[in-house]
Amino acid sequence: MAVPTPEPLPMGLAVEIDRAVRLADEGHVLVGGSPPHALRLPAEGVSSVIRWLGGSRPDHHHERVLARILVETGLAHPRPEPTEPGAQTQVVLVGHGGDTEADALDATLAALHAAHPDVRVLVVGVTGSVEEVALRHGARVVWGPVEGAAARAAGLRACDAEFVAFLEVGSEPGPGWLRAALGHFADPDVAAVVPRALAARAGHGNLGMTVAALCASGSDRGPDPGPVLASTPLEPIRALVVRREPARLDPALGAVAEVDLLWALNGRGWSVRYEPRSRVRMPMPAGLGAYLRARWAVGAAGAVLARRHGRRATGPQVSPPVLAAVALAAAGRPLVGLAVGAAGVAATAGALCSGVALSPPAAVRSASGESAHTARTLVREARKTWWPVPAAVAVGGALAWARGRAQGDGPAGGPGAGRRALVAGAMLTVPHLASWRRRHGAAMVGPLAWTALSVAGDAACAFGTWWGVLRSGSVAPLVPRPQPSVSTTSLVSRQVGGGPEAPLRKSESTPIVSER
Repeated sequence: MAVPTPEPLPMGLAVEIDRAVRLADEGHVLVGGSPPHALRLPAEGVSSVIRWLGGSRPDHHHERVLARILVETGLAHPRPEPTEPGAQTQVVLVGHGGDTEADALDATLAALHAAHPDVRVLVVGVTGSVEEVALRHGARVVWGPVEGAAARAAGLRACDAEFVAFLEVGSEPGPGWLRAALGHFADPDVAAVVPRALAARAGHGNLGMTVAALCASGSDRGPDPGPVLASTPLEPIRALVVRREPARLDPALGAVAEVDLLWALNGRGWSVRYEPRSRVRMPMPAGLGAYLRARWAVGAAGAVLARRHGRRATGPQVSPPVLAAVALAAAGRPLVGLAVGAAGVAATAGALCSGVALSPPAAVRSASGESAHTARTLVREARKTWWPVPAAVAVGGALAWARGRAQGDGPAGGPGAGRRALVAGAMLTVPHLASWRRRHGAAMVGPLAWTALSVAGDAACAFGTWWGVLRSGSVAPLVPRPQPSVSTTSLVSRQVGGGPEAPLRKSESTPIVSER
């Protein structure tokens, strides 16, 4: 059974295959994406993908249809040419208050004017000496709140351009940041682009720089492009470029108003892209109190978004075998958990073999990778949602072990209590120790202090989540949601069933058990 052929990707857009995609069966099968997808290509599709890996662009209708299919399944990402901003682009700047805002605004406006002298800039809510700085640079001052979602909403209402970029006062736009983002709007399906947010270069002392780096680690989506979906982890959007017409911001949502906007755009069928080539260095909180309040606010907003978006705002996406395996490991039974996870991998591998005729070794490798990715995601999200539970297990087990040692009778609760405490403590700390090792250039403190600050941030986010649940009455952020099933698709060659001019089309997709 054939399904309708999608619209081709616009002419001139290049594509890059996702770095995590695995090629099997001599390139005839691609496995990857989010939600995970296995795609079998016809012969001409294989040669097209090989040419794209070498830097070529889709250059005719059939290739552009194939490119659209790969983009929609998350197996590839558009790589547009940078587009020069013109009269149809405006930049909205919102502040943060404070005595240093005039200097910060001066630096940001100078950088914007130097890179894009013709782009119109709006500054929201500033007065006094800060307003004088804005006017001196030729920016338009808009009445409204100084900071936050309310200021961005006021700025958006005051714009009349087709595209609007949002930045914060004190931002350091990187070279070509706006051109790289605007290139995606060559695709009429794209409504918003999220630039990569990095920490601004500012000296705050060792503790302040470490706190800023931790805040940046939450905002930074990494070096790989991709779609921004409603399943994306709940983190504030620090910089954003939107198509003005479909964009609507709700000031009442505070730090996650942009997340609500992007999820709403997804729900209405628009595409939202993350573009790491568009880099903006953002001012990050440098105080411990500001950092913990920010993490609390992110957690508390989950229940509000759950009321608006239903199950899209619930807990981490999991598949039953992975959930069972992680739960068994956390309960001190890692071997049983490993066996359950292996059974899930075997089931998924068997479905891949039957769905796209993948060889057993390649299917096992793909299923194992998906399972490991899901387990890591589940542990990460559990730290930020259910933090009190593993913390209680770790502390309770450690106290039982110490009490048993002191009395010489062995730990209370048997040896399982010690194992559970060790596993729970590792879940809370080991990922942060690994993060310190990866980011020790930005961490101006040792691994213990870095881990302690990270665990405190997880705790603040979890307590904020529980507070939001109690306040709103919605338990959705605490409930895991089913992982979208891995699906298989075979593309029918245009030489089959219709001659050389028959369109490339997809056969019916077959859902299989998910392990990602």
